[in-house]
Amino acid sequence: MKKDRLGLVLIAASLLAIAVVGALVYRNGLQVHRQNIRVSGTALTRAVSGMESASDASAAIAGLDREPLLRSLATLQNDDNLAYLVVVDTSGRKLRELVSPGSIVPAATMPTEAFAWFGEHTLASPGDRIAIREFFAPVMGDGQLTGFVRAGYFEAYRPFASHQLSLMGLMALPIFLLTTLAYLLLRREIEPLTQLGEKLNAVSRSYGAELHGVDAAGGNDGLMRRFDGFLRVVQARVDGLAQEKAESQTAARLTSYKHEKSEYALNSLPDAIVVLDDTGTATFANLKLEQLLDRRREELVGKSVQEWCENRDVMNFLLRHKQASVAGRNAILDYAPDGDPERRIRIAAIPLFAPRDRTNLSGMMFVFRDISIEHKARQAGSDFVSHVAHELKTPLNALLGYSELLLHRSTLSEAEQVNAVNVIRSETERMATLINNLLNISKMEGGSLKPERARVRLHDLIQDAFQSLHNSALGKSIELELSIPPDIGSVRLDKYLFRIAVDNLLSNAIKYSNPGGRIVVSVGTLDDGQIQIKVRDQGIGISAEDCRRIFDKYYRSSSDVAASRTGHGLGLYLAKQIIELHQGTISVASELGKGTEFTVTLKAQPVTLEMSEAV
Repeated sequence: MKKDRLGLVLIAASLLAIAVVGALVYRNGLQVHRQNIRVSGTALTRAVSGMESASDASAAIAGLDREPLLRSLATLQNDDNLAYLVVVDTSGRKLRELVSPGSIVPAATMPTEAFAWFGEHTLASPGDRIAIREFFAPVMGDGQLTGFVRAGYFEAYRPFASHQLSLMGLMALPIFLLTTLAYLLLRREIEPLTQLGEKLNAVSRSYGAELHGVDAAGGNDGLMRRFDGFLRVVQARVDGLAQEKAESQTAARLTSYKHEKSEYALNSLPDAIVVLDDTGTATFANLKLEQLLDRRREELVGKSVQEWCENRDVMNFLLRHKQASVAGRNAILDYAPDGDPERRIRIAAIPLFAPRDRTNLSGMMFVFRDISIEHKARQAGSDFVSHVAHELKTPLNALLGYSELLLHRSTLSEAEQVNAVNVIRSETERMATLINNLLNISKMEGGSLKPERARVRLHDLIQDAFQSLHNSALGKSIELELSIPPDIGSVRLDKYLFRIAVDNLLSNAIKYSNPGGRIVVSVGTLDDGQIQIKVRDQGIGISAEDCRRIFDKYYRSSSDVAASRTGHGLGLYLAKQIIELHQGTISVASELGKGTEFTVTLKAQPVTLEMSEAV
């Protein structure tokens, strides 16, 4: 009995040893089988892919018969595991196919990303659900993806071929003899190994995988298979984690790129930008903010409004719109920075909604813009309207009064009638000058005023303008002096427009000169051939601050002396626009109480007497 039991143990031990060897042989064969499939599948798909891609893509789609060539490639492999070889277009339609008897090509979704065009996956054959390892490669045409090559191989492994049985037979005898002792020694270790197998199953299940077809009580063979399955599960998990890591890195790089691109765009804007989240904390500030508010971005980002905003009106505006309802979000605030009342900054509040939920407010973007120039222009325009109204009111009152007086001319002497007519004419010319300046500026700014250039003798033009204002200067006891060479060069310009500019400069000099003063108009040629015109007076002069804005539209000096002289702030602006329209330049040099000098520089053009136009 004891001997029988020992014999059974020996037989069992030998069989177990043989089973272990068989398992190892099986495992090795399985790995070789899979490697052969992978090598064959990869080589076949890439060969067919290269063949298809080398041809014209339109011919491939049209169904050019290459099936004999495909069959030859498949025959050269001499692989019984080949289930099918098929060429499909990007929509999955079969263009060519080679299918082994009894096989059906399963449907498959091909990848769209370029990095995944070469690859493999496991499919199930329709009907019998046989596992098929499919390899695929792209078909390119004219640099574009036109389809895929799909090659399917049966994954099923048929072990124990004749050469394998011979090998196992040679190994079985010594194993049978040696395993008897090994079995006796390992008998006491079987139970812990069984428990280890259970633990492997449990760990595999925790990874979301089952070791199908493995019996927990299968002994060493079962343990080895469980361990092999466990290794595959772990390897799959590692591969999955590596893939997830690669995808996460790609997504992170893409997000970083989008963020950097958005930040670059915001930093390129001419306006200052501050973004607040729903808690009122600054999450972004662009570079322009540092220049506009004189604060470094590091002082704002990550801090609440109360920590960095010192202006109470601005703080209340930012906090109010941070807490406001979704409706009525867009709002504007104009304010003067502390310590700089002449400056104006406009803040516009813009809501930021979640990309997929337009009702979910994720924060607010505040745009800071320096509108000091626009503010001054609006203020100057308002002052101009008031001033023009005053300028028109005075001559209109004079016209009304003297016209009513002339209605009763029978009671007036001849001298009184002549004086009334002269006053009416003078006031009419004053209004006409103002209106003409306004019309010329309107045409120039609207682009409808186009200069009609011709070669003009500058000597005659300047002298004519000088003579036309000579009487006006004499009326104020102002001495006029003209210094211009008779052979001064000619220039190509619109004589009507340029005459307006010269008249404005001369009349301006007369207006702001005191009685008994002196005005000198000089014209000369510079070393580089340019012509220079200077109008110098000994009038009230202009302050350095007013010199910077003297050519601004509507601008008039705020000094009491200048304000006492009639004017509307358009003459010098119009003169500058006309001179620049002729590619010239104008500058001013002045000192309070000592007079002013305007300098105009023009390009000279040689011209014969016949080509010149007299003025």
